[in-house]
Amino acid sequence: MLKLLIAVLALIGLVSSSSIAFADTDYDEKLAFAGNLEETLGHFWAIEQNLDDNNAELALVHATHPIAELYALMKPDLQQSDPAMDAHVEQVLMDLGKKTGKDVTKQDAQKALSDAKDVVEIARTAIVGNDLSNDLNFKMQLMQGLLTTSKGEYAEGVANSQINLMAEFQDGSAFVWRSQQIYNEIKSDIPEHNADELEKFYTDLWAGYEARADPEDIETKADAIIHELDEVRGVQSEETDLLVYVDNIRSLLQETKEQYAAGNADAALSLATKAYLDNFEYLESTLVKQNNPQLSADMEQLMREDLRNMIKAGAPASEVNAHIDKILLKMNDVAKIVPEFPFGALIAMTSILGVVIAITRIKGSKLIQKPAF
Repeated sequence: MLKLLIAVLALIGLVSSSSIAFADTDYDEKLAFAGNLEETLGHFWAIEQNLDDNNAELALVHATHPIAELYALMKPDLQQSDPAMDAHVEQVLMDLGKKTGKDVTKQDAQKALSDAKDVVEIARTAIVGNDLSNDLNFKMQLMQGLLTTSKGEYAEGVANSQINLMAEFQDGSAFVWRSQQIYNEIKSDIPEHNADELEKFYTDLWAGYEARADPEDIETKADAIIHELDEVRGVQSEETDLLVYVDNIRSLLQETKEQYAAGNADAALSLATKAYLDNFEYLESTLVKQNNPQLSADMEQLMREDLRNMIKAGAPASEVNAHIDKILLKMNDVAKIVPEFPFGALIAMTSILGVVIAITRIKGSKLIQKPAF
């Protein structure tokens, strides 16, 4: 009887662990999907800003390439949930460029943007759900994701107090703006002292954008918001091992090969896009800091442009495989440059090591000291 009870309890524990793991995976997938929606809304804002400035060319940049990338990431979930909804979302988002161009009236462009915002909310409700979408912790994580991505975009767009790549600079601005919009929705639910700090940090961050501050300064200001949100969420911030992104890219590109060879072009495109947007973008600023901007630019061309275009054009699998092998070879160079631990983590580890050494010395001195009688 006792053995049976133990077996039942073990089975319950196994099922519970599996359920928790599944729940965590489901949560992460919904968080990633919602993050793509938020970036899409950021691009919508950038379109509106450019239309207000009568800059149809830059409006078109935001309405086409980045939206197509984000849709590629979301398509598998949309397709699985409801093919008809997926087709509707695709049509509205893919037509946005034609409906916000220079030959379109501002009123018609605004109508197209309004329709696009509507489909974003339709997709949010269908995939993420209303309960999770309105969850305070979930929204703060979305803010953190937007701010993290904004750092890389700014680092690409600004150097020596000058904007070198306007689209990337605007991407960074758009993601900061969108994170602040979410903050405005939830600030009444945040402790007052944290809300006051966040207000100050956002003011500092926008001032940095206005001054075209050094990317490292912008990174510090954005991290201040991210860490403050961690405090509100009650979690301890952890530095990410940047080599994790390298491993993710390698794994995703291998999966891209397999899916493309199996005839699943949509899945392959989504994986290739994820390898770049969700992983390599977090390495770009580090490569620039390590005086390797050309390697960063080469990888962007190979991953973001060439590979995706080959998949969309239906290139032979052998050519796609050869191109991915070329990317993977260059990833070896990236891995040599990217530090295993960020500088902040090394400082923390050094401090901890110093404390350990000090304690060891104290204990050692006590061990060799003659006892007093």
